[in-house]
Amino acid sequence: MSSADVPPPVSRDVRLAGGGIELRPLDVDHAVAIDEAVRESAAELKGTVPWWRPDATVADQRAWARFTRDAWAQGTLYAFVILGGGGTLLGACSLEGVDRRRSSANLSYWVRTSATGRGVARTAARLLAGWGVGPLGLHRVEISMVTANAASRAAASASGAVAEGVLRNKARWGGQSYDMAVFSVVPADFDL
Repeated sequence: MSSADVPPPVSRDVRLAGGGIELRPLDVDHAVAIDEAVRESAAELKGTVPWWRPDATVADQRAWARFTRDAWAQGTLYAFVILGGGGTLLGACSLEGVDRRRSSANLSYWVRTSATGRGVARTAARLLAGWGVGPLGLHRVEISMVTANAASRAAASASGAVAEGVLRNKARWGGQSYDMAVFSVVPADFDL
């Protein structure tokens, strides 16, 4: 890896706020709330995200939080929780697969069932994409989701991401292939 490929260190003190939500870096302290939100949202998450498991535990969420902290330090993944008023956990989002050579990353998000329909995913996507193409310096942030996830597609579009098309059989998990809708954000979308 050349020095050009090594990401600059990014502080975990970052807070992104707007539209009644705040994004904060995911930490071990969020594990119980994440576990509760995932259990509440099982019906919506199953079949739309590869990481959902019916047997996931709080210990699994803590392990994930530790992994994301290490990945943040390496500059390969920036995971956030989405918080509402009073610090209520509404979901999570991340920039993952950060590729400094291509100056790109994938943006993902999910919102707990009781917080859907209020623009949380749209706002979180917009905040995180802006951070990615702004302060983080990426030239492309891609958002992809299974085509059957109409709510996620609507949120990506409403966030200002540009629909690029469908990649057939792009993802595979649980023995099944999924077509993925692809959206993108570039610096020009934020007048950068």
